[in-house]
Amino acid sequence: MTWAELAQGDPELAATGERLLTHSGVGAGFLSTVRRDGGPRVHPVSPVLAGGGLWVFIVDLSWKYRDLLRDPRFALHAYPLPEGGEEFYVDGIARPEARAEVIAMVAGGRTPLPFEKLFELTVERALWTKWEDWGTAAPWPAHRKWHARPT
Repeated sequence: MTWAELAQGDPELAATGERLLTHSGVGAGFLSTVRRDGGPRVHPVSPVLAGGGLWVFIVDLSWKYRDLLRDPRFALHAYPLPEGGEEFYVDGIARPEARAEVIAMVAGGRTPLPFEKLFELTVERALWTKWEDWGTAAPWPAHRKWHARPT
């Protein structure tokens, strides 16, 4: 599913995800990919929400690029807020995008470098966690979940 489909299915969760992914004014998160041996690999990235999609530019010489071409499964976790207490996570399939008009739309006026390749991060699952009583000795998590295919 696209980010727009998440927003249609659960507008509040999508709005919360957008706020947490872009709270610093620019996208910030950690992208987990699958190594050749099946283990996880984590990378800092700058996700972009544009045109109803969730996107990320990735350097084509990086391990994350190679990982996604070989095995497109990913997990993306928003960079934590300084004040704590909230988390946002999505996972799904990363799809390479080479159409010039889409790249230009996502780049938003900047010209990507030749080694920056665009991927759309489709959304299979989304999870928002709000830690109630954050900063106390007894915090507890409240979750809001969305799944592209209800189980």
